[in-house]
Amino acid sequence: MATRDWTNPHDYRFADVLNGAQWGWEFLRRNPAYQHEWRRFDEVWQALEAAYGRPPQRDFCAWKNDPRAWVHAAECPEGDCRVDQDKVLIECALGARWGFYKFPPDPADDDPVGDGRLVWRELEESIPLLMQGDAEWLGEDPARVALGFDLGLPLQDQLERAKRTLQVLQRQRQRSGEVQALSLRTQRAALTTMLRLLDGEAAGAGEEDMQAFCSDWRDLLAQAHRLRDDGYRRLAGLRA
Repeated sequence: MATRDWTNPHDYRFADVLNGAQWGWEFLRRNPAYQHEWRRFDEVWQALEAAYGRPPQRDFCAWKNDPRAWVHAAECPEGDCRVDQDKVLIECALGARWGFYKFPPDPADDDPVGDGRLVWRELEESIPLLMQGDAEWLGEDPARVALGFDLGLPLQDQLERAKRTLQVLQRQRQRSGEVQALSLRTQRAALTTMLRLLDGEAAGAGEEDMQAFCSDWRDLLAQAHRLRDDGYRRLAGLRA
């Protein structure tokens, strides 16, 4: 990655124009696990190219027969990868594990999304099933609600009424300020601060430096870790 001075806001002017998919990459590329896995992948890839050449001179048949070039399909449960005799090519397997299509980008790559070299896989969010007495998911978050359904009655009418109820409740809580609509416009400043905190952490900044930079740095850094390690794909769905 390009070296940035995490204390200098001018080094993060690029964030002013990022779209959701690009935000997802900015957090993923800072993930130490992805960085480590990509380095191991690149070492294997370079060894394969040294042995079998680059396109158009590459010996594709020999390449695909080398066990370094593939993993067993069972090691790639995410799907969407082409399976050939129970084998999946390592570049597709790596992308599937981290949630994207196309060739795995180097963490040092500034904008594989804008260049069309990274496309996020569709993220299917599960709907939690809350049982009687289960209030843990709701917690104290006003953005979360639970509705009751009677499975003994037809669902279509219940779902339509639930949709209208949720739309009214969403508007009410957004107007009252209890819930903030998630969008790039509302989240851009916080996301930029999170990137800077991650970079500061990677640069070895101490607690005093973090505190001087941002009074609520602990909470924001914890959020940044969640986005970096798991939530980066959700950013791709944020609207402008």
